[in-house]
Amino acid sequence: MLHALVVALILGWAYIFRSHTPPWGENASNAGAIQATMVASIPLPPKQRDLDTGVLTSETPSPAPVIAKEKTAPPPDLKAVPIPQKVVKPPKVAPKETPQPPKHIQPVPPQPKKATTGETGGIRIPEATMQMKNGSASMSVQDRAFGARFAYYVNIVNRTVAQNWYTQEADPIASNGKSVTIVFDINREGVPSNARIETRSGSPTLDTSALRALQRVEGFGPLPQGDHITVEYTFNYRRQ
Repeated sequence: MLHALVVALILGWAYIFRSHTPPWGENASNAGAIQATMVASIPLPPKQRDLDTGVLTSETPSPAPVIAKEKTAPPPDLKAVPIPQKVVKPPKVAPKETPQPPKHIQPVPPQPKKATTGETGGIRIPEATMQMKNGSASMSVQDRAFGARFAYYVNIVNRTVAQNWYTQEADPIASNGKSVTIVFDINREGVPSNARIETRSGSPTLDTSALRALQRVEGFGPLPQGDHITVEYTFNYRRQ
């Protein structure tokens, strides 16, 4: 019974599907026929004309470069006799005569301390000079290494003492054209001390004015190096 029921379902479904599906060729919208004509042959397309005007070619093509043949040396003649080359001797050079040392040793001339025009000195001289109304004042440091390295401090000492030298304290008649040199020490704090006259001028008033100039100075500022330095200061009196 089960098998009969399955077969009945298949047959029923086939009948229903066939009744709703139209047969082929019956429901076409346009009906008609296609006419065909029989021919003996099919014509080929015309042959394209060859053009000589190419983009990369020209009417007068350039000739190919001629490659020159390499010249080879002719084979050596085995029967030829080689010609000997002339040997050239180098010219003789006379040896230079070594000058004989002088019998007496010549003294070496001293080098000038002042630089020539257009040149500068190799080192700074530890000295300073200042022009004044009635003369000039110059100084030097006994320690030349200190003066050469700290020239600015030498200028401070020279300018400070010169500003405190009152030339009107010296007798203009007895002091004119004379100089006095004093020596003093500067400690680490820059305070002068131990002033004494090194070279007298012959004018007591000029010597006294030089010592008083140093006594008026309270200090020059701390030393840039060392514990103390010794200074030689010279006063030159010139009446205007």
